[in-house]
Amino acid sequence: MPNAEQNRLGLNNLLQQRYGTSAASHLRWESVKYGDDHNPTWTFIVYIDNIEYGRGSGGDKGSAKEMAAGVALMQLRRQWAHLLL
Repeated sequence: MPNAEQNRLGLNNLLQQRYGTSAASHLRWESVKYGDDHNPTWTFIVYIDNIEYGRGSGGDKGSAKEMAAGVALMQLRRQWAHLLL
């Protein structure tokens, strides 16, 4: 598996572990594009139960989303550590 999707996969796995089959209903993404069409900067924000857990920016959608997922994954692992034993 490409390293570029590792954080998103980890986030999805963690949400599956926590919420089971309803995991997708707890996750929401927002994206904003800044700058010119030929040189955009994308920002993605990930929400779990309508609370912001991660934000990432990059020159393409994939890297920005991956960065946001990484931030969210770190925060959720700390917050849910007692549930993940």
